[in-house]
Amino acid sequence: MPKVKQITVWLESKPGELGKVAQALGNAKVNITAFSCWGTGGESPVHLQVSSPAKAKKILQGLGVRITEEEVLRVTLPDKPGALGDVGVRLGQANINVDYAYATLGTAAKKADVVLAVSDLAGAAKALRGI
Repeated sequence: MPKVKQITVWLESKPGELGKVAQALGNAKVNITAFSCWGTGGESPVHLQVSSPAKAKKILQGLGVRITEEEVLRVTLPDKPGALGDVGVRLGQANINVDYAYATLGTAAKKADVVLAVSDLAGAAKALRGI
């Protein structure tokens, strides 16, 4: 079960902020492999997984934005009904809360990657072993 570094960029919720961050990372040849964002009215979180977290942090610090870093799980699931249900049931049985999650699936893909921020990272990895 891969634990991965996630960088959270805290941006003012206004036009162009996401573009500024994504363009700066792209210009530095840092690939964004997963992201999630939503507006909360003030400072909003943009969760990023990138090809080079250390390089991304340096670029983002140069932009003067606030960043945090955390570990999350990135789980590859088969693209079939019930796969996410299995994850939820296993985590619930292990008394692990999902704080938030996001996923991506290409139209021709047979699998999906689900990113989970959970209350107990080690316990979740153990509960999901074999998926």
